[in-house]
Amino acid sequence: MDNITLYVRKDLCTGCGECVQNCPNDAVSLFRGQARIDNDRCDSCLVCRDVCPQGAIVEAVPVSAVSREELVATVSGLRQRADDLLARIDRLRQ
Repeated sequence: MDNITLYVRKDLCTGCGECVQNCPNDAVSLFRGQARIDNDRCDSCLVCRDVCPQGAIVEAVPVSAVSREELVATVSGLRQRADDLLARIDRLRQ
C-alpha cells in the first residue's frame, strides 16, 4: 500500500476516541481532547479514517508538480471518497 499521510481536521474532531480504539498500530492518541496521529507508527491502513464518525481524519493530498491527468484523477478520487462518506452519514442517520 502506498504510504499515505493522514491528519486530523481539528474543526471536525470531537475526541470520541473511535480512531484510538480501532487503530491496529497504536498510531492514534488523544491529546487535549482531540485525535493526534503519529505518522511514524502509522502504516496507512485507513482504519482510523473509516471508523471516524465525523470524517475528521483525512488524507493529505500533495499537489506538487503533477500532470493535469494526475490532478484530474486525484480530484475524481476525492469526489468518490466524499460520496462514500455522505453515504455512510446517511446510513448512520437511519
